[in-house]
Amino acid sequence: MKDQYKIFFGTSPKFEMNPLVENDHPELDESEFLNEDETRIYQSLIDCTQWVVQLGRFDIAVHVMTLSSFRAQPRRGHLERLKKVIG
Repeated sequence: MKDQYKIFFGTSPKFEMNPLVENDHPELDESEFLNEDETRIYQSLIDCTQWVVQLGRFDIAVHVMTLSSFRAQPRRGHLERLKKVIG
């Protein structure tokens, strides 16, 4: 199972108590846009986290909904935030 995480993250995801820091504004992120393959990975991860919310992880619902609004053209910073939510 850990090898599957390395495909998406490069390493195992880190455990995070708070997925997104307080007063974080992903809409102001100016990091580089993801390439086509990374965008597909981002979209896949968003779909997975939305499914996890449906299964009962309501505590991350706001974070997932916020990050899913960048599904069409995510930036590197959005992917890093999504990794924290998954962690």
